[in-house]
This record gives sequence, C-alpha cells and structure tokens, in this order.
Amino acid sequence: MNNRTKLVPMIFGVLMVCVLTSCTNENGVESVSPNELFIVDQPLSSPSGNYEAVIERYDDNGVRSYKLFIVDANDSGTRFEAGLVFRARDRNYVFWADEEDVLWGYSGDVGTFFWTQEDGCWIKKAYADNKDATVPQALKAVRPNKY
Repeated sequence: MNNRTKLVPMIFGVLMVCVLTSCTNENGVESVSPNELFIVDQPLSSPSGNYEAVIERYDDNGVRSYKLFIVDANDSGTRFEAGLVFRARDRNYVFWADEEDVLWGYSGDVGTFFWTQEDGCWIKKAYADNKDATVPQALKAVRPNKY
C-alpha cells in the first residue's frame, strides 16, 4: 500500500471518532441537534407544533441585527413581536423549552429571556429575575458554565 492509500482509512477513522464523541460536551450534557437551533427566516416549531419562532434580519440604525417573532402555526396571520433585538455580532440562541410551549432566547449582549403564554398573550420574562425557571437542555448544552 502506498502512503495515500494508508491515509484514507486513517482520516476516516479520525472523523468517526470525532463524530461519535461529539454527542456530549465535557459536562456530559447532550449536544444540540440542528433542528433545535434557529436559522434566520426558517421557523422553529414549538413542542406542541402550535407555534413557530421566526428570526428575521433587521437593520437597527446600521447595526446588523435580528428580530424574534412568535407565530401561531394554525393561523398564519397572527404574529407576536417578542420585543427583543439580537445584534448579529453577539452570540445568540433561541430554543423552545423541552416539553412546553415556552420560548427561550439567549443574547450575549442583553441576557436570557423566556416567553410564556398567559391569558392568550405572550409575556416576556428575564431569566435573571426568574432563576427558578427550568432552562431547556439545549441552552444548557451550548452555555454549560452559565446554567
């Protein structure tokens, strides 16, 4: 076997080890799958399937940013502006809670917030004021030293 032929199985083996060990982080928390992360202009469905989180590009006085909306999946006309602008230059995450229709947003700039429904309205709450709230596993996975 020449050196090139030996190199292919070795590279494949290294890649397999990387893939197999990337399922958990150093704290043993499962990694985040791509369907749990937000993508601009791609809806992220809630656990019940009744709502979608939508992130749209936004120019905030020349600063590239994103706006977060909650959309009723059963009624395409109903949108709730979540009242949080994410600067594109910061680390940002948006997740639904593990089992409930509670939306979580993390901004490296302004902190962590979550939205719950109360009497048919979405209410924004700061995690800093509600430390007893159950943080989604996906958020724990991407910010293990914070939660």
